[in-house]
Amino acid sequence: MERTADAPPPMPAAPRPRRRVASALGLILGVLAVLAAIAVPFAPVVGDRVTVTWPMAGQPPESTLAFVVPYHPDQVHVRVPCEVVRAGQERGESTTLVSSRPPGQPTEGFAITTAQDHVIALVAGREALRAPIGEACDVSIDGGPSSTTARIGDRTASVPAGIRDIVAFTTDLSPDQATGTQVEVVTANWFETSPAQAKLLLIAVQVVLVAAGFAILAVLDRRRRRDIERPVQRPLHRLLGYGIDLGLVAVLAGWWLVGPNGPDDSFASVTAQNGLRTGDIGNYYRWENASEAPFTLVQQMLMHVADWNQNPLAMRIPSILAALVTWLVLSRGVLGAAMPGQHHRPLVRALAALAFLSWWLPFGMGVRPEAFEALGLTVVLAVVLQAARTERRVWLGVAALAAGLSIAINPMGITAIAPFVVLAPRLWRMAGVGVAALLAGIASFGLVVMFADQSLFGAAKATDLHGYYGPDVPWFQEVTRWQYLLGFDLQGDVARRAAILLTLVVAAFSAAILLRTHRVNRGDHGEQDRGPLGGAGLRFAHVPVASLLISMALMTLTPSKWTHYFGALAGVGAATLTAGAVLIGVAAVTASRDRAVLVAGLVGTVLAVGAAALVFSGKNNWFLHSQYGVLWGESPVRPLNNPLSWLLIAGLLVAASALAGKGDDRVRRALIRAPMLVCVTAMGVAVTVVLGSFAVAPIRQGDAYSIGGQGIAAARGGSCGIADKIVVTPDLRPLPGGDGAEMAGFTEGTGFAPDFTPPENVPVWGSLTGGQINTGTLTTGWFPLPALAPDQELAFGVAGRSGDGNRVALEFSGPGGTREVVLDDTWMDADERETYPTDHVIEDEPQDHPGWRDMHLSPAQIPAGAEQVRITATDGTTDPAGWLAVSGPRLRQVIPLTEYMQDRAPTYVDWSMTWNMPCLRDLPQVGGGLVEAPAYLITPPGSMGFGGTAAFERGIGGAFAGVRDVGAQEEIPTRLNGYEKTPEYSEWGHLIQVQYPYPGNRFDVHRVQAPRWGWRGE
Repeated sequence: MERTADAPPPMPAAPRPRRRVASALGLILGVLAVLAAIAVPFAPVVGDRVTVTWPMAGQPPESTLAFVVPYHPDQVHVRVPCEVVRAGQERGESTTLVSSRPPGQPTEGFAITTAQDHVIALVAGREALRAPIGEACDVSIDGGPSSTTARIGDRTASVPAGIRDIVAFTTDLSPDQATGTQVEVVTANWFETSPAQAKLLLIAVQVVLVAAGFAILAVLDRRRRRDIERPVQRPLHRLLGYGIDLGLVAVLAGWWLVGPNGPDDSFASVTAQNGLRTGDIGNYYRWENASEAPFTLVQQMLMHVADWNQNPLAMRIPSILAALVTWLVLSRGVLGAAMPGQHHRPLVRALAALAFLSWWLPFGMGVRPEAFEALGLTVVLAVVLQAARTERRVWLGVAALAAGLSIAINPMGITAIAPFVVLAPRLWRMAGVGVAALLAGIASFGLVVMFADQSLFGAAKATDLHGYYGPDVPWFQEVTRWQYLLGFDLQGDVARRAAILLTLVVAAFSAAILLRTHRVNRGDHGEQDRGPLGGAGLRFAHVPVASLLISMALMTLTPSKWTHYFGALAGVGAATLTAGAVLIGVAAVTASRDRAVLVAGLVGTVLAVGAAALVFSGKNNWFLHSQYGVLWGESPVRPLNNPLSWLLIAGLLVAASALAGKGDDRVRRALIRAPMLVCVTAMGVAVTVVLGSFAVAPIRQGDAYSIGGQGIAAARGGSCGIADKIVVTPDLRPLPGGDGAEMAGFTEGTGFAPDFTPPENVPVWGSLTGGQINTGTLTTGWFPLPALAPDQELAFGVAGRSGDGNRVALEFSGPGGTREVVLDDTWMDADERETYPTDHVIEDEPQDHPGWRDMHLSPAQIPAGAEQVRITATDGTTDPAGWLAVSGPRLRQVIPLTEYMQDRAPTYVDWSMTWNMPCLRDLPQVGGGLVEAPAYLITPPGSMGFGGTAAFERGIGGAFAGVRDVGAQEEIPTRLNGYEKTPEYSEWGHLIQVQYPYPGNRFDVHRVQAPRWGWRGE
């Protein structure tokens, strides 16, 4: 049987003089290490000074696109000689000599124009200077970040504003007339830096000091070793434990293959891909391409993976490895230290595995930093516990190093202090001032990592831009995170709710038990024993619980309130649920006679029932295309969303526990266990629902798209994800004919909603001309029908109601007679699908669809031998949306998207979609203060709302805002194959071609390396 022997007395301490010398040396080394780390952000770096000059050397001025991002360049110099000014004057009309926008557009940049024999300098949206065109009419503009000077001849004027929002260099003049015009822009290339030699030397010094610090800690521990007797583990338990490990590995492997993409996986992979070219982890899409500094440790690691392979399966490997290491640290390190008499038991190991999966599945896989933050925080918890058990200071050094690195990963690293806070009195007795200083020096290595490849100025600028555009939510709005969690999008899905809500119930109840049963007994060596819980080997079982609660309090300080930040607590949360469950189980035996504990158990049961019902009231909702084919994706998991169901389950669990128990207090014991039993059961069901829904999604989807199908195809040798299932359907030509239409209530050329444009180059007929209550019939003339190739289809436009009392059909004629094909798209309407949640019954209402959309038939759907076709339509409804309009038929080509996009680079793929289209990698270049103008855009469905347009919004720092400023967008028709089975997935996204009035990049770019101190930006 397992046992935990009393710890032997500690070995004698090192001789006092030696300890004093070591402590003093530790104090000195710690202070020096901290000072060295603080100096690293200020140390010199080498950055590229990027200068753009227009026109190109040896070429006359020709209007060109020039997307300058960040929006405020460091310097702008514009020169227009008098000859060019006179050329503009001679045109006899207002003329733009040079501008940072298309002529005539308002500009926050610069423009020099002529009008009414005057030359005008416009800067930052205002007139800076105006003068009559005389002998001295040379014009210059010189601008910096905050002020600009304009000069015309001998007149000068200053404007207290910098030049911004440059998207082009344009002129109304011909190249010959504009010759002599010059523009020079020094871009704000703040973030693409590398450490200078002095900085590398400083980093090396700090690393040596950290290593020396560990040596000092080892010296202090040499004669202070405290041996901890390990519990005896049965061979069967060891074997079962390995089986649980293998089972968890198998689940993680399956999740790696068929699991969902996270909200930021595509975005983060693009930042890593772009970082391979620029050397900096810039945002690419938003925040004016601000660096993600100082929290770039994970992305820097992912750059190496992206350099090897950018497929999502490859990019997921680091997070899977982090999960495996986290599990080993959790199951051996944390639980082994927190409850050494219990953690080897198969039931406890299985419970830990379930808890870990519950926390890790919704948060951990992908390239967001939470998986790696969870590893760091779990290591901190494990080694702090180990230090407290063994009283060895080296473990404190490891904990300090892990805490420092955790802070370098993302803002959730602040929660690394939680275990130190929980065990502060014990740790302080071990450390003292000298060791504490040494630990601070070791932890400061995290600061070195944060600024090793970035300057203080760059990190400050990045922070300013992120704070300016947001989100930057203050601490007192932490409730926002919980509103998201209890909402009904992917921020509050079943899996996320299960991990957090159920763990909190267990944590709250176990904390109540600890407070009630806590008794302090001083042993011979001044150690604490927590009464019956300490006797069960649970002396430190309170540490994970308290650490989780403190961490959640510290989360209020993070600037974002998204629920995925909870993923950083995966290891701590799993340890909390496991330790809390064991605590509750032990208390059910040792405190069954305590009425307060029993009442707390009853209250905890009510909370557990409510939490379980809340969990399954959420949707099994996942990000964007990962949702396809998933069970319960748009509905709750019925009937488990009903508290009455969980009251029944709780009753059954209590009854089963009481029947399995012994003694006259077995019912009381069962009641005390009830909160834990309900939470563990609900967590098990949630994990099963999540895993099962993704396992069956590829089966449910068949040949249609699913994220699991993409993963399986990629593992077999290659996949372009959802792009493999999308076809592009451009028009080839309209069918001639159709004359002699017979109609009543329909009119040709009108009869449709005026706000929607019908298909071009084909006749149209509509019934709206006679008013909304009008009815009628239409039979068009015959259109000759050519034989269709396999990659062609027949299409025609429809607006208004196609069914629900109306009728649209194609009638085919051939040697075998006529045959009619009825087409109706009312089944695709949103009211045909469940809406959840809602406060009223959603009725199946008649279709209301005033926009034009296409209906199509493939060659296989057209009757064999058909030689001609005509359209018949009936408007039989009189409600306001009951009208109908149709257009003449057209031939369309059907081209796979992957084939269509060949040789059409650069193609912008939205931040939400690159992992769903992993083969489309010819992205626009972003870096050096410049953004390449994309020729095509692939954007997400309208359900993404504002998030799908963020990169084009100047108001939130969109890096591609210039696309909207100067480009004309035209959507190319596409279709997702297989949408007929799941109409809710019909809008996969959009393919858009962008036409610009000017060519791009007709300017020279000069790069010169320039050293500078870390606090300086130029």
